[in-house]
Amino acid sequence: MKLRSKRLGNILKKFLWADIGLTLLLLINIIIVRLVGAGEALLSYDSIVSVVVGLNVVIYTILYLFWLYKVHKDLQELDEFYPITPGGAMARVLIPFYNLYGLWNVYSTMADYFKKNSSIHATGSRLALYIPIYYILMLATNGMNSYLTRQLAEEPYSNWWFISYIGNSALVVLYILIIKAVSTGLLRLTEHELNSGEEDRAGYSQ
Repeated sequence: MKLRSKRLGNILKKFLWADIGLTLLLLINIIIVRLVGAGEALLSYDSIVSVVVGLNVVIYTILYLFWLYKVHKDLQELDEFYPITPGGAMARVLIPFYNLYGLWNVYSTMADYFKKNSSIHATGSRLALYIPIYYILMLATNGMNSYLTRQLAEEPYSNWWFISYIGNSALVVLYILIIKAVSTGLLRLTEHELNSGEEDRAGYSQ
Protein backbone atom coordinates (compact mmCIF):
# COMPACT_ATOMS: atom_id res chain seq x y z
CA MET A 1 0.00 0.00 0.00
CA LYS A 2 1.32 3.43 -0.94
CA LEU A 3 0.78 6.02 1.79
CA ARG A 4 -1.03 9.11 0.50
CA SER A 5 0.18 11.23 3.41
CA LYS A 6 3.91 10.45 3.29
CA ARG A 7 5.07 12.99 0.70
CA LEU A 8 2.84 15.76 2.02
CA GLY A 9 4.06 15.08 5.55
CA ASN A 10 7.67 15.58 4.42
CA ILE A 11 6.77 18.88 2.72
CA LEU A 12 4.85 20.02 5.79
CA LYS A 13 7.86 19.36 8.04
CA LYS A 14 10.05 21.52 5.79
CA PHE A 15 7.66 24.47 6.18
CA LEU A 16 7.60 23.93 9.94
CA TRP A 17 11.41 23.94 10.11
CA ALA A 18 11.37 27.12 8.00
CA ASP A 19 9.06 28.68 10.59
CA ILE A 20 11.54 27.85 13.33
CA GLY A 21 14.37 29.37 11.30
CA LEU A 22 12.44 32.58 10.69
CA THR A 23 11.48 32.84 14.35
CA LEU A 24 15.15 32.38 15.24
CA LEU A 25 15.92 35.51 13.18
CA LEU A 26 13.45 37.49 15.27
CA LEU A 27 15.02 36.12 18.46
CA ILE A 28 18.49 37.14 17.26
CA ASN A 29 17.21 40.64 16.53
CA ILE A 30 15.94 41.02 20.09
CA ILE A 31 19.34 39.93 21.40
CA ILE A 32 21.08 42.45 19.13
CA VAL A 33 18.79 45.26 20.29
CA ARG A 34 19.39 44.33 23.93
CA LEU A 35 23.16 44.33 23.41
CA VAL A 36 23.77 47.27 21.06
CA GLY A 37 20.46 49.15 20.98
CA ALA A 38 19.90 49.08 17.21
CA GLY A 39 16.12 48.84 17.43
CA GLU A 40 15.14 51.50 14.91
CA ALA A 41 17.46 50.07 12.26
CA LEU A 42 15.90 46.63 12.60
CA LEU A 43 12.22 47.58 12.63
CA SER A 44 11.74 47.37 8.85
CA TYR A 45 13.69 44.13 8.69
CA ASP A 46 11.59 42.64 11.49
CA SER A 47 8.39 43.70 9.74
CA ILE A 48 9.42 41.86 6.58
CA VAL A 49 10.39 38.72 8.52
CA SER A 50 7.09 38.85 10.44
CA VAL A 51 5.11 39.04 7.19
CA VAL A 52 7.04 36.05 5.81
CA VAL A 53 6.40 34.15 9.06
CA GLY A 54 2.68 34.91 8.79
CA LEU A 55 2.58 33.74 5.17
CA ASN A 56 4.47 30.58 6.11
CA VAL A 57 1.96 29.86 8.90
CA VAL A 58 -0.94 30.16 6.45
CA ILE A 59 0.76 27.76 4.03
CA TYR A 60 1.64 25.12 6.58
CA THR A 61 -1.81 25.33 8.17
CA ILE A 62 -3.40 24.52 4.80
CA LEU A 63 -0.84 21.76 4.21
CA TYR A 64 -1.57 20.38 7.68
CA LEU A 65 -5.28 20.07 6.93
CA PHE A 66 -4.60 18.23 3.67
CA TRP A 67 -2.05 16.03 5.45
CA LEU A 68 -4.46 15.14 8.27
CA TYR A 69 -7.15 14.29 5.71
CA LYS A 70 -4.77 11.99 3.85
CA VAL A 71 -3.56 10.40 7.09
CA HIS A 72 -7.12 9.33 7.80
CA LYS A 73 -7.52 8.13 4.21
CA ASP A 74 -4.49 5.92 4.84
CA LEU A 75 -5.87 4.69 8.16
CA GLN A 76 -9.24 3.86 6.59
CA GLU A 77 -7.50 1.92 3.83
CA LEU A 78 -5.43 0.01 6.36
CA ASP A 79 -8.47 -0.67 8.53
CA GLU A 80 -11.97 0.01 7.25
CA PHE A 81 -13.21 -0.02 10.85
CA TYR A 82 -10.92 2.79 11.99
CA PRO A 83 -13.33 4.99 14.02
CA ILE A 84 -12.56 8.42 12.52
CA THR A 85 -13.19 9.11 8.84
CA PRO A 86 -11.26 11.76 6.88
CA GLY A 87 -14.33 14.02 6.95
CA GLY A 88 -14.77 13.39 10.66
CA ALA A 89 -11.16 14.40 11.29
CA MET A 90 -11.71 17.66 9.40
CA ALA A 91 -14.84 18.43 11.42
CA ARG A 92 -12.96 17.80 14.66
CA VAL A 93 -10.22 20.33 13.86
CA LEU A 94 -12.19 22.97 11.94
CA ILE A 95 -15.37 23.51 13.98
CA PRO A 96 -14.74 26.37 16.45
CA PHE A 97 -14.80 25.44 20.17
CA TYR A 98 -15.54 21.80 19.31
CA ASN A 99 -11.99 21.60 17.98
CA LEU A 100 -10.63 22.09 21.50
CA TYR A 101 -11.88 18.56 22.16
CA GLY A 102 -11.75 17.38 18.57
CA LEU A 103 -8.01 17.70 18.05
CA TRP A 104 -7.35 15.80 21.28
CA ASN A 105 -9.79 13.11 20.13
CA VAL A 106 -8.09 12.78 16.73
CA TYR A 107 -4.65 12.16 18.16
CA SER A 108 -5.68 10.15 21.24
CA THR A 109 -7.70 7.82 18.99
CA MET A 110 -4.67 7.43 16.74
CA ALA A 111 -2.35 6.84 19.71
CA ASP A 112 -4.67 4.18 21.16
CA TYR A 113 -4.89 2.50 17.76
CA PHE A 114 -1.09 2.40 17.40
CA LYS A 115 -0.66 1.02 20.91
CA LYS A 116 -2.80 -2.01 20.03
CA ASN A 117 -0.07 -3.11 17.61
CA SER A 118 3.02 -4.42 19.41
CA SER A 119 5.38 -3.24 16.65
CA ILE A 120 4.35 0.42 17.10
CA HIS A 121 3.25 0.43 20.74
CA ALA A 122 6.15 2.74 21.62
CA THR A 123 5.16 5.14 18.82
CA GLY A 124 1.60 5.23 20.11
CA SER A 125 2.84 5.91 23.64
CA ARG A 126 4.99 8.80 22.41
CA LEU A 127 2.06 10.27 20.52
CA ALA A 128 -0.12 10.00 23.63
CA LEU A 129 2.58 11.82 25.62
CA TYR A 130 2.77 14.66 23.09
CA ILE A 131 -0.96 15.46 23.28
CA PRO A 132 -1.13 17.10 26.76
CA ILE A 133 2.19 18.89 26.16
CA TYR A 134 0.78 20.24 22.89
CA TYR A 135 -2.34 21.57 24.64
CA ILE A 136 -0.35 23.23 27.42
CA LEU A 137 1.95 24.94 24.90
CA MET A 138 -0.91 25.90 22.60
CA LEU A 139 -2.97 27.53 25.36
CA ALA A 140 0.08 29.25 26.86
CA THR A 141 1.40 30.64 23.56
CA ASN A 142 -2.04 31.69 22.28
CA GLY A 143 -2.74 33.50 25.54
CA MET A 144 0.63 35.23 25.56
CA ASN A 145 0.48 36.18 21.87
CA SER A 146 -2.98 37.66 22.35
CA TYR A 147 -1.80 39.70 25.34
CA LEU A 148 1.34 40.93 23.60
CA THR A 149 -0.57 41.92 20.47
CA ARG A 150 -2.95 44.02 22.56
CA GLN A 151 -0.57 45.45 25.15
CA LEU A 152 2.98 45.39 23.76
CA ALA A 153 2.55 45.64 19.99
CA GLU A 154 4.73 48.76 19.95
CA GLU A 155 7.50 47.16 22.00
CA PRO A 156 8.74 44.42 19.63
CA TYR A 157 12.03 43.92 21.48
CA SER A 158 10.70 43.33 24.99
CA ASN A 159 11.66 40.25 26.97
CA TRP A 160 8.06 39.05 26.73
CA TRP A 161 8.27 38.85 22.95
CA PHE A 162 11.49 36.87 23.34
CA ILE A 163 9.70 34.38 25.59
CA SER A 164 6.76 34.27 23.17
CA TYR A 165 8.99 33.41 20.22
CA ILE A 166 10.61 30.61 22.20
CA GLY A 167 7.17 29.24 23.13
CA ASN A 168 6.00 29.42 19.51
CA SER A 169 9.12 27.56 18.35
CA ALA A 170 8.60 24.88 21.01
CA LEU A 171 5.04 24.43 19.77
CA VAL A 172 6.24 24.04 16.18
CA VAL A 173 8.84 21.47 17.29
CA LEU A 174 6.01 19.54 18.93
CA TYR A 175 4.06 19.68 15.66
CA ILE A 176 7.07 18.12 13.94
CA LEU A 177 7.31 15.38 16.58
CA ILE A 178 3.60 14.60 16.20
CA ILE A 179 3.90 14.41 12.41
CA LYS A 180 6.95 12.17 12.75
CA ALA A 181 5.16 9.85 15.19
CA VAL A 182 2.08 9.57 12.97
CA SER A 183 4.19 9.00 9.85
CA THR A 184 6.27 6.34 11.62
CA GLY A 185 3.15 4.58 12.86
CA LEU A 186 1.56 4.51 9.41
CA LEU A 187 4.78 3.29 7.79
CA ARG A 188 5.14 0.43 10.29
CA LEU A 189 1.49 -0.53 9.86
CA THR A 190 1.98 -0.61 6.09
CA GLU A 191 5.09 -2.78 6.46
CA HIS A 192 3.21 -5.11 8.80
CA GLU A 193 0.36 -5.41 6.31
CA LEU A 194 2.84 -6.12 3.50
CA ASN A 195 4.66 -8.78 5.52
CA SER A 196 1.37 -10.39 6.53
CA GLY A 197 0.28 -10.49 2.89
CA GLU A 198 3.54 -12.13 1.84
CA GLU A 199 3.23 -14.73 4.61
CA ASP A 200 -0.33 -15.51 3.55
CA ARG A 201 0.75 -15.93 -0.07
CA ALA A 202 3.66 -18.13 0.99
CA GLY A 203 1.37 -20.31 3.09
CA TYR A 204 -1.13 -20.54 0.25
CA SER A 205 1.55 -21.61 -2.25
CA GLN A 206 2.64 -24.41 0.04
